[in-house]
Amino acid sequence: MMQYKNRSVNLYVKSLKSRSRYNILWIVILILLSLFLMYCNIRPQDTGVLGRFISKWMDYLFGITRFIIPLVLVYWVWYILKSKARRFKLDILLTIILLVLLSGVTKVFLNIIHLPQQKVTKLAGYFGNLVFEISERVFGEVFGSIILILFFIYLLTVLFEISIIELFSVWCQKIYEDIINWYEEIRSRKKEKVVQQPSRYTRQRNEKQIQELIKQQVEPLPKAKEESLKKETLVIHKEEQQEKIERLVHSVKEKVKVDEQEKQKVVPKKYVFPETQLLSEYKKEEPDYDYLEKQGKILEDVLRQFDIEAKVVSVSFGPVVTMYELELEPGVKVQSVSALRDNIALAMKASSIRIIAPLPSKGTIGIEIPNQKPQIVSIREVLESEEYKELSKDMKLPIVLGKTTDGKVYVDDIVTMPHMLIAGATGSGKSVCIHSIITSLLFRCSPDYLKLVLIDPKRLELTRYNGIPHLYNPNCDPKDVKVISDPKEATRVLSSLVKVMDQRYEKFAATNVRNIEGYNELMSSRGQPQEFFIVVIIDEFADLILTASKEIEEVLQRLAQMARAVGIHLILATQRPSVDVITGVIKANFTCRIALQVLSKTDSRIILDVAGAEELIGRGDMLYLPTGAAKPIRLQGAYISEKDIENVVNFIKSQGIEPSYEPIMKTPLPHKVIHEKESEQEENLYAALLLIKERRRVSQDLLKAYFRSSAKATDILSLLEIRGYIYKPEGTNRWSINFDRVEEGIKSYEEKIGKVSK
Repeated sequence: MMQYKNRSVNLYVKSLKSRSRYNILWIVILILLSLFLMYCNIRPQDTGVLGRFISKWMDYLFGITRFIIPLVLVYWVWYILKSKARRFKLDILLTIILLVLLSGVTKVFLNIIHLPQQKVTKLAGYFGNLVFEISERVFGEVFGSIILILFFIYLLTVLFEISIIELFSVWCQKIYEDIINWYEEIRSRKKEKVVQQPSRYTRQRNEKQIQELIKQQVEPLPKAKEESLKKETLVIHKEEQQEKIERLVHSVKEKVKVDEQEKQKVVPKKYVFPETQLLSEYKKEEPDYDYLEKQGKILEDVLRQFDIEAKVVSVSFGPVVTMYELELEPGVKVQSVSALRDNIALAMKASSIRIIAPLPSKGTIGIEIPNQKPQIVSIREVLESEEYKELSKDMKLPIVLGKTTDGKVYVDDIVTMPHMLIAGATGSGKSVCIHSIITSLLFRCSPDYLKLVLIDPKRLELTRYNGIPHLYNPNCDPKDVKVISDPKEATRVLSSLVKVMDQRYEKFAATNVRNIEGYNELMSSRGQPQEFFIVVIIDEFADLILTASKEIEEVLQRLAQMARAVGIHLILATQRPSVDVITGVIKANFTCRIALQVLSKTDSRIILDVAGAEELIGRGDMLYLPTGAAKPIRLQGAYISEKDIENVVNFIKSQGIEPSYEPIMKTPLPHKVIHEKESEQEENLYAALLLIKERRRVSQDLLKAYFRSSAKATDILSLLEIRGYIYKPEGTNRWSINFDRVEEGIKSYEEKIGKVSK
């Protein structure tokens, strides 16, 4: 009998050992499997053929819920360690059902967030869509979602053996105890107040007792002692009294000085960056994929009619333009597709199309066709996007440009440009582009970090930024700084910026640093003030060129060549892209360019050196040529309304931060030089008016022969046009003369000379 018992005990011990080994094996397998599945979800490209296969099917079946599956396997490791073998199969079944229901619950919450339907379908997975569709058909969308969530919670309680009733009762009991404790605390406080407050009779009695004690303690002095004390006080020296008074006066004066110094100390206000809630939000419409597919087939049919075999391999839907990528059959010439531009536009019912042949780094041809319903790309949408935050986190001066043809956010850094040229016809979106650049800088840069020199000869667009602390003018005090609208003042400011550049180069040379980034890092380590970036924005560059072309061009050339290292960057904008405005010097130094809609291929070549800007559709549609790029990129510019600009400017003004910088020293020579130049210009203009009155005609050749200088003739001709003496009627290229205005100009100059001589 004992032998039998010993044998049974040995068998039991062996079974326990084998079971423990079996459990350890399962634990190791489940841990490795959970790690492998998690790695498949995160980096499927590094897990081989099996990992990619598993990741693909998990994404298809479970959607975003696939990230929970490794955690479930970890739970089963814990479950095996608990060794609850009696419910093993049931719990496996419950876990699988819970995963499927979790996919359906995920779709319910994604619908509540109002994500696009296509994205919701992908994130929910096959099981999520199946469960949600079944519950929706049986119970309806609202009740089906509620029942799905409740059933999921119930199965959770069954799997983890949690009692909802017990949880609810414990929660209610805790609330009941908190209410009772709160009530008892209030009652005890009331009792303490009643005990602490004495009655009126006790207060009067206490006061009488205190007065009696004071009378007992203070004994009256005898008359002899009083008289002796009076005599002793009269004997005190006047010098001691005078010293005491002087000490007192001195201490009071010091205290007053300290108080005045503390009052004069103004704590600098911290700049609060504007929030995107100040900007307007616009609704976005989802693309009609059926319509895009039909358009792709129409495009293939049109090319087939002209014996060109091509296949649409990709469609990129953008906010304003949709690009169709075509793959040509072997032997088909690319030029044959480019020659059919008008035929393709007619078949696609488009006003204009743009053909990119071939696409960079792809063996396809791109055909950009305008959308039927163009969407607005708001600056708020771009600033709130995760793409913008990711792209701009390492940039010094990030600016928002808009979105590409495939709907991706495009952001660039002014520091890497380092200067930009913007050109386009009237109404093409040039001013909105400038406002979006300024606004994106205000959202990211404080007044101590960035200063703006805004030059607006038209006095219409940039003057609304008056009063913001970011404005900068090296020739005036910070309190008087404003947007510059006078062309002569603009010339002086640009010349002063050259001096600022030279001063900074001297500082950098003294500290052995190469650029502003290195200088600021060195100063921050030493705890000394740093240098700020300066961005010069000129809204209408052509007006400045007309008034003082030589001076402006020389100053801009010097700044464009050398100012990058010291943190000065230029942005020029013009609506007249002609050779006399965008000269070779400007193009050589402004390699980063934006071309909005222009009227001819010639204008496009002047801006970008390639054609294509004439095919744009306007309203922010642009071609952007980054520095060093071979071909321009088509973008839809970010839109900002006048109301949004006012909201941002008013928010910045409301902080009460004043501009702070040290203006450069003014020299008395420039005013004298400018006065001499103005008098010389007036004399040349008077001579030109007399010549026009005598010859009854005007031309550049005539003025060139008279003044013996082509540059002087060009300047005087521009000045005659600005002041209204001559003009060009529409449709002609000849100058017409306003002879009445010429007579008035001659008389006014002669009267001025007569007054001066008298």
